[in-house]
Amino acid sequence: MTAATKFKSGRTALGGGYVSNHSGSFHARFMRLTSYALAPLGALSAWWILGLAGKTLEGVHAEIGRPFPALVLLAFGIIGMTHARQGMDEIIEDYVHDEALKAQAIVANTWASRAITAIWILAILLIAAPK
Repeated sequence: MTAATKFKSGRTALGGGYVSNHSGSFHARFMRLTSYALAPLGALSAWWILGLAGKTLEGVHAEIGRPFPALVLLAFGIIGMTHARQGMDEIIEDYVHDEALKAQAIVANTWASRAITAIWILAILLIAAPK
């Protein structure tokens, strides 16, 4: 009879237990981190966007032209689309079984998310730009 190989986890010494360190994959950690970032960014973005209701165009330019709202809206767009692209990539990898179609869907997802992010950034910068 052979002895089982001892597993060295990130939390315990050699042979301390057959446990993982529960940190998750890079993708899982990335999704968790972006979720944590999106919670306050989403709340602040919604607050500022809803606060723009009823303002004149000059008022909108003045509000979004301030550095903090512009940076929050830019961060929300960039982090949000990166999070969405990663999530869609996981869905595509899990549920599209044809390898050629999977590759096409991932490329389309990547370019669509880049286009949406670029449009978001351009829109915020055009609104925030001084006249």
